[in-house]
Amino acid sequence: MPPTILIVPGFWEGPAAFETVSTRLTDDGFAVETAALRSTGTVSPGNPSLKDDVAAVRTCLEKLVHGGQEVLLVLHSAGGFIASEAMEGLSKSACRERGGEGGVVGIVFVTGAVVPEGYEHQSLPFAVVRDGALLCAQPDTLLFHDLAEEDRVKWLARIQPQPARGWNGRTRYVGWKDVPSVYLLCEEDRILPASLQEEMASLAGSKIIRCSAGHMPQLSQPDKVVDVIKAAATA
Repeated sequence: MPPTILIVPGFWEGPAAFETVSTRLTDDGFAVETAALRSTGTVSPGNPSLKDDVAAVRTCLEKLVHGGQEVLLVLHSAGGFIASEAMEGLSKSACRERGGEGGVVGIVFVTGAVVPEGYEHQSLPFAVVRDGALLCAQPDTLLFHDLAEEDRVKWLARIQPQPARGWNGRTRYVGWKDVPSVYLLCEEDRILPASLQEEMASLAGSKIIRCSAGHMPQLSQPDKVVDVIKAAATA
């Protein structure tokens, strides 16, 4: 039986950006859940922090793993370092050592942000701060440049703010060291250039699969994303 797929989105997008991918996977018989980052849609001050996002993803993971399910993580952009930290102690090997049945069996990074253990997060060069919000500097050209005009307008209206504060923490654990991973490298990504993606995939020891998409392949090339996930889930 294939693992349950847990999708973790990145900044600004929320679960809605993966609706097409999730629906197609479900139609093909896979169990799919999508986590939500607590910080998405909020502004500073008084906002959830990076660690709150890690905790939110961990809550989703614990529910699945403690129910005895094997889990394949699908991590987009910032979801890469958020969920990788959240899976501490929840890999299949770690669960087996405790006599458990479930656990995370692998990761699919979708142009995911992979950072080393102990990494201290810095300001993002592609973001601006305005009225307590952290915003993509030019979402039309950085996020959605490879979408059809109608879809670009649609998603520009649907992106949400991230809070300006609470991102200067450290990533204290990286789950990719404990499970195998695949990295979907998006050649036309203007947020994370292909050369940087290659470095991050190398850090995680990921198998690299390439496509011509920009930063949001789940919108511009959902069939490719689905194919990569299905292959990883049935390997």
